[in-house]
Amino acid sequence: MTTGVSTRPTAVIPRILAPFDAARRQLTPYRAVLCGLVLLAVAAFVVSAADADFGYGPDELAVWLLVAVGVSGLATYLFAAVFRVPPNSDSWLITGLILFFVVPGGSVDTAVATVATAAVIAAASKYVLAWRRRLILNPAVAGAVGCYALAYAGVEGLSYPFWWVAAEPLLIPLIVIGAAVVTLIREWLLVAVFLVASLMTIGVVELVRGGQDLSTWVVSSPMLFVAAVMLPEPLTSPARQPHRLIYAALVGVLMHCQYTVAVTDSYTLAFVPEIALLVGSLHAFVVRLATRTARRVRLDVETASLADHTYTLRGEPAGGAPSFRAGQWSSVSVPRWSAPVWTGSRRVFSFVSAPKEAPVEFGFTVAGEPSSFKAALIDGRARRAWVDEIGGDFVLPRVFPDRGRVVLLASGIGITPFVSMVRSLKGADLSGLTVVHVLRSSERTVYDDELDSARGASARVVTIVAPELADGVDDPDRLAELVGPDIAGAHYYVSGTPGFVERTSSTIRHLDPSTRLRPWRIHTDSFTGY
Repeated sequence: MTTGVSTRPTAVIPRILAPFDAARRQLTPYRAVLCGLVLLAVAAFVVSAADADFGYGPDELAVWLLVAVGVSGLATYLFAAVFRVPPNSDSWLITGLILFFVVPGGSVDTAVATVATAAVIAAASKYVLAWRRRLILNPAVAGAVGCYALAYAGVEGLSYPFWWVAAEPLLIPLIVIGAAVVTLIREWLLVAVFLVASLMTIGVVELVRGGQDLSTWVVSSPMLFVAAVMLPEPLTSPARQPHRLIYAALVGVLMHCQYTVAVTDSYTLAFVPEIALLVGSLHAFVVRLATRTARRVRLDVETASLADHTYTLRGEPAGGAPSFRAGQWSSVSVPRWSAPVWTGSRRVFSFVSAPKEAPVEFGFTVAGEPSSFKAALIDGRARRAWVDEIGGDFVLPRVFPDRGRVVLLASGIGITPFVSMVRSLKGADLSGLTVVHVLRSSERTVYDDELDSARGASARVVTIVAPELADGVDDPDRLAELVGPDIAGAHYYVSGTPGFVERTSSTIRHLDPSTRLRPWRIHTDSFTGY
């Protein structure tokens, strides 16, 4: 970031996003969603107490919340005991809170029975509706669809999901909290595509049928809740960007198309929100099958020290190595029966090993006291981990190294995806490759052998100990010195802390102005603390 009084966007935006970057060091995406749901629940209670016309009193909300969360937790641990699989610590609470906003409504008895039924179905779906131990449906969607089907079948005492969160008094809290959550989990593009598809579909429906204005659609539809909370669920949405955007558009169109399908003479399927999300989850599952990432891979792991506060995690995969491309990330979970809710049991790591290579390897660092998740890996208490999800578009151009130039810039442990790339290119001519690794201290030097191998294959490799650059390269002249003269038409890959990525990417745009017209040539991957 430049000094002085410059007001250019690249200087202002990092300042605006600084609080979110700080929050990400403590909040995983699951924790961010959990905090957002808790805040929205608090807002619902405040509105319920202050607004006599809200429709539901605080006592009703309290009963629904207790039943949704309590039954979700009890049912999850019951099914986990039956199937002998420890549950992930945050999952059941998030599911219960979502069902609290989605399912109950109508009479008190009907609402309680419906939300309890939804919670049991949601918990069961995690273990029954699974493919090779991997979720097929978002559990909250499974619970809502289950209640929809039972109500349609005429089961006494159950009602359709009400989606009571789509209420005008909750609109402003939902917008504010939803925007904060989406910013924290970095899902604005997914949400934007969903909202555009939704609004375009609403426009078409209004042209054909009419009858409602846009404000009525926005207030009465759970569009914003779905966008911020349910749509980005990582385990049941596609992992790569093109598929994710199709998924977002598909759900947005189906959810608002007002179209029904006559299945039989007595049954008509309407694309209510839960059915639209069901179709989206099934689309994501088909994508995972096609990309061979549908299974959950068990790893027998061990952790070793790599450098100061830096560790390598190696795991022997059961059933063959997971399928991925060099540069991609994995969601790694270590479920434990004793893990309380806030500790979390899932983190995202970049692969260090090359594709199809065993053992599978990851690298990670700790700052200060390690989280309970990382501490369990470091001290050997966690001997088994699971690769839950694989994704990301931080991958090399398919034509490289035969054509083109690539510049890799990393700070600290941000080097890990680049090590996977170098290993995957073993034996190739790397004269078109530049690797720059910025270290805060010499004690953090890692993966020297791989960088020496790249250097021996004609790559330009620069390892520099420069604390002043570890949080970002601000000076175009200094960056030019690091990357070398021959960078015309290069693809730039920037990996490290959010600050390093933001500042260095901004400097790249000044060093190579052609990237302003071709922004797809700058690829970024941010590493946050836990």
